[in-house]
Amino acid sequence: MTEAVKDTTTIYVQIIDGRITAVFWSPQDPEYWPGLVVMEDDDQRYLDFLNPHESILAVQSAKLQELTQLAAAQKVALINRISTLNDSIELEMATPEEVAELPVRTAQLKQWKTYAVLLGRVTGQTGWPPEVTWPTQPAEGMDLTVSAVAPDVA
Repeated sequence: MTEAVKDTTTIYVQIIDGRITAVFWSPQDPEYWPGLVVMEDDDQRYLDFLNPHESILAVQSAKLQELTQLAAAQKVALINRISTLNDSIELEMATPEEVAELPVRTAQLKQWKTYAVLLGRVTGQTGWPPEVTWPTQPAEGMDLTVSAVAPDVA
C-alpha cells in the first residue's frame, strides 16, 4: 500500500516587521524582495494573511472575554462588600468609615454593571470585529489583587 503524497506548492512570502506583506508561488529575487522566505501552507502566519478576519476575530474575542471576566469579578467583589456593609449597618455595628463607604461602593457597582452591559453590546456594533469602540472601563472598583482572607500569623 502506498501512502498518499501531499500535493503542495512552494509558497514564497515576504515578511517585514514580522508580518507577511506579499505572497508568491514562484521564486523571487531576494534583493528586490527583502525578507523573502519559504513558508508551509499550514503556517499560522500564512493562514492569518489569507483570512485576516478570523485572526482579528480571535484577538477581539479574547479581549472581550478578558474584559467581561474583569467586569464580572468586580461586580461580585462589590456586591459582597456592599452586603457586608449593609449587614454592619443593620446590626448597628458600622463604623463611620463603613457608613461613608457604602454609597461609594454602591456607585462603583452601578458603573461596573453599566460597563458589563456595554461590553455585551460590543459584538452588535456595525464594525465588529475589526472596528470596535470599546466602552470606557470604570476607573475604580475593588482591589482584586488583595486576598479577602486574612493571612495566618504564626
